Amino acid sequence: MICKHCGLEYPDDLEACPGCGTPNEDVEAQVMSAEERDAFDGMTIETGTEEEPRGDWKVYDQEDIWRQQEKAAKKEKWRSLWELVKLNGRLVLAAAAVILAVVLLLPTLVGFLLVGLGALLVWTFFRNFFIRW
Repeated sequence: MICKHCGLEYPDDLEACPGCGTPNEDVEAQVMSAEERDAFDGMTIETGTEEEPRGDWKVYDQEDIWRQQEKAAKKEKWRSLWELVKLNGRLVLAAAAVILAVVLLLPTLVGFLLVGLGALLVWTFFRNFFIRW
């Protein structure tokens, strides 16, 4: 139990707070609305709505809600990071394909260019050689 006067936490079976001597009060649980529950810093118990009563219950603490919000924020952050990685992964693959094509095709193109220049030189040489005679 936590003393409402001084905030000291002590066992529930004591009749008064050992720190300040304030007697224990019997407190009944109160049903809160969703807005009150979300604004409340203490613990709340959810039992469903009047339209959908549930037989189960869950104890909420404000720290639990903050943890859930942090977990959702982290999940969203990782999801957006993954989307960025997928987008960049596609760009990297496209760049790699272009580089690979240039690396593989450039020697082939240079080879064709050299063969063409060689053929042009041979053609020019034979044409000039046979025209002179």
